[in-house]
Amino acid sequence: MMKNSIILAGGLGTRLRPLTDEIPKPLLPIGDKPILERIIENMTAQGIENIFISVNYKKDMIKNYFKDGKMMKTKIKYIEEERSTGTAGCLTLLPENFCDDIIVSNGDLLSDVDYNGIDKLLHVDGADFVLTTIEKSYKIDFGVINSDESTKKLIDWVEKPTYTYNVNAGIYGVSARVIKFIKNNFKQNTRIDMPELWKILTENNFTLLIYKHPGDWYDIGRIDDYVNINSTFSNNN
Repeated sequence: MMKNSIILAGGLGTRLRPLTDEIPKPLLPIGDKPILERIIENMTAQGIENIFISVNYKKDMIKNYFKDGKMMKTKIKYIEEERSTGTAGCLTLLPENFCDDIIVSNGDLLSDVDYNGIDKLLHVDGADFVLTTIEKSYKIDFGVINSDESTKKLIDWVEKPTYTYNVNAGIYGVSARVIKFIKNNFKQNTRIDMPELWKILTENNFTLLIYKHPGDWYDIGRIDDYVNINSTFSNNN
């Protein structure tokens, strides 16, 4: 069972302005609770005991709200970024004595992801790094044409097709072995995003596996997303 997590909560939330001019994105309410509080509740309900929150923009508001986590029956510590470190750079700032498996989660999404599924890939299937994906479908409102560029011949014509993709869900499982590698190879506050880290780990023969999440997942990156998810939670509660 996963016991540790780090939540990325330091972003500027520029796509959610003007909502984020005065409030950091993780504290925006979804129903009657901030986004970040709902994420933490899901983590603690699944047995995660130690939570790091990576903060930067309006960090004092986040720290003053959650404090040390006692009100949520968990332990919260804060990692303060000197500057934006990307989606993986916060791992360079974990305490010097920390070397354990950890869940990494974006702080602007809601999901009922099963962390035990990620844990199984790490401990049973031998993964060093787990990327959670979800299935998304997109309908094209026009006929899609495939042709031979050299002969101009029509090869295929599909009217208003729907394409399905597996996309990054912003939730990762990172093994203690990878944490040790990061500490040995990157300086603190190094800016690095997860796709770049994935390439580096692949080049160094780490095992990277996919966890396909079949349940709910909501990204809260834009105003429309925020309005829609609030409507969903209002109707369900």
